[in-house]
Amino acid sequence: MKISSRGRHTLQFHLSVVFLILVLSVGTLIGWLAYSRMNTVITEASANLFNLTSTEAVAGLGRLYAPAELAVEVIARQEIVRAETLEERLANLPPIAGFLEQAPSLSSIYVGYDDGDFIMLAPTPDEVSRRSFSAPDETAFVVQSVERDVGMEPRGRFVFLGPDMERLGEDERQSFAAYDPRIRPWFERAQAANGQVKTSPYVFFTKRNLGQTVALKVPGTSATVGVDITLNTLAETLRRQRVTEHAELAVFGRDLGMIAHPDETKVVEMRPPSATGGAPELGRLSAVQLYGTSLPDVAKAAVEAGVTSADDKTLTDRLSIHGEPWRVQVSPLKIRGSTPYYLAIAVPEAELMFHARELLHQGAIVIGAVLLIAIPITMTAARLVSKPVRALSAEAEKIRRFDFSDPIEVNSAIIEIDDLASSMHGMKSAIQRFLDINDTISAEKDFDRLLHTLLREMGGIVGAERGAIYLISDDLTYLQPAAVMDGAPQSLSAHALEALPGPFRKACEDRRAYAAPVSGEDLSICGGDPSAAENPDRNAVIVPLFNRTGILIGMMALVREELGDGSLVRFVDALSGATAVALETRQLIASQKALFQAFIRMIADAIDAKSPYTGGHCARVPELTKMLAEAAHDADTGPFADLKLSEDDREAIHIAAWLHDCGKVTTPEYVVDKATKLETLYDRIHEIRMRFEVLKRDAWIAYWEGVANGGDREALAEKRDTELEGLDADFAFVAECNEGGEFMSPDRVERLQDIAGRTWTRTLSDRIGIGREELNRKNEVPEPGLPVDEPLLADRPEHILKRRPDDLFTPDNPWGFKLDQPEHLYNRGELYNLSIARGTLTDEERYKINDHIVQTIIMLSRLPFPQHLRHVPELAGGHHEKMDGSGYPKRLTGAQMTPVARMMAIADIFEALTAADRPYKKGKTLSEALKIMGFMVKDGHIDGDLYDLFLTSGVWRDYAARFMKPEQVDDVDIDTFRPKASAAA
Repeated sequence: MKISSRGRHTLQFHLSVVFLILVLSVGTLIGWLAYSRMNTVITEASANLFNLTSTEAVAGLGRLYAPAELAVEVIARQEIVRAETLEERLANLPPIAGFLEQAPSLSSIYVGYDDGDFIMLAPTPDEVSRRSFSAPDETAFVVQSVERDVGMEPRGRFVFLGPDMERLGEDERQSFAAYDPRIRPWFERAQAANGQVKTSPYVFFTKRNLGQTVALKVPGTSATVGVDITLNTLAETLRRQRVTEHAELAVFGRDLGMIAHPDETKVVEMRPPSATGGAPELGRLSAVQLYGTSLPDVAKAAVEAGVTSADDKTLTDRLSIHGEPWRVQVSPLKIRGSTPYYLAIAVPEAELMFHARELLHQGAIVIGAVLLIAIPITMTAARLVSKPVRALSAEAEKIRRFDFSDPIEVNSAIIEIDDLASSMHGMKSAIQRFLDINDTISAEKDFDRLLHTLLREMGGIVGAERGAIYLISDDLTYLQPAAVMDGAPQSLSAHALEALPGPFRKACEDRRAYAAPVSGEDLSICGGDPSAAENPDRNAVIVPLFNRTGILIGMMALVREELGDGSLVRFVDALSGATAVALETRQLIASQKALFQAFIRMIADAIDAKSPYTGGHCARVPELTKMLAEAAHDADTGPFADLKLSEDDREAIHIAAWLHDCGKVTTPEYVVDKATKLETLYDRIHEIRMRFEVLKRDAWIAYWEGVANGGDREALAEKRDTELEGLDADFAFVAECNEGGEFMSPDRVERLQDIAGRTWTRTLSDRIGIGREELNRKNEVPEPGLPVDEPLLADRPEHILKRRPDDLFTPDNPWGFKLDQPEHLYNRGELYNLSIARGTLTDEERYKINDHIVQTIIMLSRLPFPQHLRHVPELAGGHHEKMDGSGYPKRLTGAQMTPVARMMAIADIFEALTAADRPYKKGKTLSEALKIMGFMVKDGHIDGDLYDLFLTSGVWRDYAARFMKPEQVDDVDIDTFRPKASAAA
């Protein structure tokens, strides 16, 4: 039921009302939160972090220096500052050792004296430190001493003390005696200052790590107390303050020398090998990199901005590094008794956005809450939309699967969806109709039926009751009637293109379907009755048909008695292209098949015309093969009850039968027609006759020479006559052997050898005036000097024609040929040919004749047959195979041969036996031929089941009526020839 138009709204209206409210609410809330909190969070986060880090760095320095400052003040009041010998000084060390045990940041405590003496106490808390001093394993402290007595060389000693300050041993270390505290910076600064001093960070002489010295000149004494502190704890403080993954922190001096960095390897650097001694030196701030941007740039900017002045200024900046913003701050760190240090901090701004991300997370929660509220509203609206949309989606899926079985029945309150359902229904019907017509066109193979099918289908689309199809004439000047719709007048006239009525001419000129009113004579062109009553609504749909090259090939005219939908005309116009292509394709296929059939017949006729001994063989074998194939197709019982032929099968059999001997075009005529043993292009018996004639002349010449020389005329005549009689008898024997009528027994071959032993004299060169190939064969042996005596009969080297390499078939040849190939292509030796045991053919010539089936298979296998004709070479090439596998060229057995190939073998043999147009033999009668074929069944040469079908179906009788002479057709009792009947008997 249709919903009233007042209750329907557009899809855009429904979706816009719901989603605009949601989008505006969520967007406003997120925007307000982000705008109000973002800048505050970033600023506060960076300021808090930097201030906290600076405060912690100052506190760390305070914690670092406090133990050292206290130790210096306390030690300055100890007796050690007044002790003059090593023993006295060692006695005052236990209180001092307590400072080293309580403050791990203290590296060592020492006292330097104005006379150059020096004593230092250093802890050895681990194995590494003990090894560095070469101390015993139990050593807890090492005392390093330098004593300078007046008049004596300085003395350097290492004393090793245990945990309870017991003495474990000592070593003379004369290399240490060179150490003079009076030239060290800490001593010099303390001497010049009034109170404690702190040196700049430096690399300790003994331990090679970075630290500072807190020193104090003890008033009223010659001693100066020093305490070394390491800066490792400051580096640890910086590491703890590295709150983000990519934050960089560094403490440096005014000269950019590194004081502390989370990565201690960047604080102390080894000098290059070229530097003196390779001693370590203080690292430079340039070693610290921010993704490729160095902190020195920030530090220099801080110095230039006056950060190191007394104003205690802090430099804060915002840098862009690789397109990413960074927050940077350089702050001064004031140290009592020392020049200021500076703390540089650089943090990616993105890593400072932690709070901002929390803000975004809160925003997401808010969005989720808003969406939870919006879900019921959205689902209510979606429910109204989804049901018809789902139905249309299911219909679209059916269309995608080409399922057009059910109509589309979808109603919706949304105008666009309702209209879409109607459009899809029309589209579905149109596609279904289009596919049905295309299927019908594609399935129809008969051209005339195709024309009537097109008329019927197109007429059904536009509602036409009359119609006709015209096809263009061969000269492209006339439209000739080809089909008319059922019920219309069946006699239509051709129409010249130039004389077509207006609507028809306009459709052809516009190259599209055209609808126009039609009556009278124009109506008759469309297959209508020109005398029909006038109907103002009657119109004709004229569809010009153009092929793929744009040439007019025909026209379709359809008449309907009422006005139709214009869209149907457009639909017919869209179909016209497919219609024209279908017509053109069928015409091309029909033309190509006709051309192919003519070509096949031309080859067969050429083969039959090539030799008078084949006659109509190539035309009769196809007929007999097809007759036998149809008999097998019609059999309802027996071994061939399941053999059913399709039209494609019949076409393949027809082509294979007509081309079964196409390879004979390669067989020389003089081999096929060889009537005598010495015959090639001519009969070489004439050459031998001339040699005998020469010998007979020689006998006469010898007789007259003897008479001229006074010999006995009667004796000479008797000798001459005997010689002539022997030559006549020998030539008669040679001529008889040449005919091939008798079997060549060994004694006859021996007589040939005796005759060949006689010689005759040749005085002329046999290598002039001949062809190149024969000359090449003769030149394989040197030419003898003339005159030369030659055998009367001979097998000469030039008589051998060698086989070309491409004529040889390997056992794995692609065609599967299994042939015993003679060594030579031809052997034309005179003795070799005359000694043939039976017939007139040598082994080489017999192979050449049999080779026609090889060439047939090769020629046909190279043709691009369509799929349904791919087995033509197999069908055509098997008719010389035998059931027992002794045939050729593949030595197939009956089980390996197709039924059609076995049928063709029977047809080939029966036609050869009964053919009456062979000049060398008389055609056999029916009974004679059938009897011979019966023996061939027993010998395993032909298929017994097929031969039985050949007899029982009467194919032999039908063939005889069509192709055999009346005198050959005698009475036949097929029961006497049937293989099964013979077996039963």
